Amino acid sequence: KVGPVSLLKPGQSGFAAALEQTDVLVVRLGVPVKEKILSKAKNLKVIAINTTGLNHIDLDETVRRGIAVISLRGHTAFLEKIHSTPELTWGLLLALVRKIPWAFESIKRGVWDRSSFVGHELYGKTLGIIGLGRIGKIVAAYGRVFGMKVIACDPYVSAGLMKRRGVEKTNLPRLLKKADIVNLHVLHTPKVEKLLEEKHFRMMKPNALFINTARGELTNEVGLLKALKEKWIAGAALDVIRNENQKGGHPKKNPLANYAHTHDNLLIVPHIGGAAVEAWQVTEEYLAELVVKHFRNGSKR
Repeated sequence: KVGPVSLLKPGQSGFAAALEQTDVLVVRLGVPVKEKILSKAKNLKVIAINTTGLNHIDLDETVRRGIAVISLRGHTAFLEKIHSTPELTWGLLLALVRKIPWAFESIKRGVWDRSSFVGHELYGKTLGIIGLGRIGKIVAAYGRVFGMKVIACDPYVSAGLMKRRGVEKTNLPRLLKKADIVNLHVLHTPKVEKLLEEKHFRMMKPNALFINTARGELTNEVGLLKALKEKWIAGAALDVIRNENQKGGHPKKNPLANYAHTHDNLLIVPHIGGAAVEAWQVTEEYLAELVVKHFRNGSKR
């Protein structure tokens, strides 16, 4: 039996009142569940979120209050069916390497200038993947289809398993020095905050491209900006930046977003990796099943 259901957004009329009666809070990535929300949700027993990353949840407070957090983290068999983020990753890569967004912008201005948008082929290039988990494995397969050599670093994946997937295991410094494309697919935790610092971007080839569809907090954005300005690398495409929030004011304060206004070697999109109709439908159904199982197993909280 399901009780009353409220479909509301933070700030919407009735949201605060609904929170006071809420037992189960189902949220997407764009809604940070921090002190402001948790302080009003006095009866909250479960938070269900359709992501693997949990940096937008105040986990210390949920533990203190005994609130269960149900996410997609660890549900590998289910997640391997979801290809929205790997596909977006490859879309960003193609857009960057072939300068597609800027070529289209020129057309909208009435300019037909083929010579200004000469790109590069991916065939024969080296794809470096940092983190060969669920998304990294799919992206590696795309790379092989495009005729690329694929190398990866991941302390949790053996060289033998990588070899069976057609991937060469290496360490981070060598990957940065050898790869023409560097893709970041690491789960964000406090341990890997700013995994890539300025020194890491200095190691990369001058013609290398950097793609991040994981979390903005995994990179030192000042270092990345310097790498772009000083031409240590040729370009970057990002689905994520630091301090994302639903209201959307954060890009105005972000130096990378400001840089992208006037330069054609940086492409940023608003964390749309998982924003596909098919992905949302199956993940929300799956989350609902997990919540039901949680209560059927006798958990009151």
